[in-house]
Amino acid sequence: MLWGKGKKSRSVKNYMISGEVFGTLAASIIFASAILILRYLLVRRFRDEHRKVLFVLLVLVSTIYAGYIAYIWRFFEIVIGFLATAGALGLLLALSLVPWMTDILSGISIALDPRINIGSEVEVDGKRGKIIDITLTRTIVSGDECIILIPNRKFRDSVVVVYSTKTIEKLLKM
Repeated sequence: MLWGKGKKSRSVKNYMISGEVFGTLAASIIFASAILILRYLLVRRFRDEHRKVLFVLLVLVSTIYAGYIAYIWRFFEIVIGFLATAGALGLLLALSLVPWMTDILSGISIALDPRINIGSEVEVDGKRGKIIDITLTRTIVSGDECIILIPNRKFRDSVVVVYSTKTIEKLLKM
């Protein structure tokens, strides 16, 4: 009983493949005939300019032919599966890069802020020190006998106290 089902599925599969081959062969014959007929009609109608018009029509008919062959051989199913997988992986990658991108955008805003510079004394989350360096992802602060690496999103998310030697008037003018 099991052997009979296997034979039946093989014959159905062979029938499907022979149908695809027959469809491809028929489409190829129709495509070649359409090109020959178009060329004949265009030469009669547009004697000197037939090559330009033929090229445009050839591109149009070739696109239709390629789409039909892709439909017969189920290439669209493969492409849709590939695009769905690529979209899911892209979403996963984008979600994993959110903290890093937050640090980079915060680093750009820190670099553009005139009140926070290298050498400024700051206090972030109770940690006080002078800014040694500002990179895209972190700010390096020298603390009491240590170096503190602060992610730039901390500057955006928490209260930052900037101690400066400049007077208030100079800060307000900026």
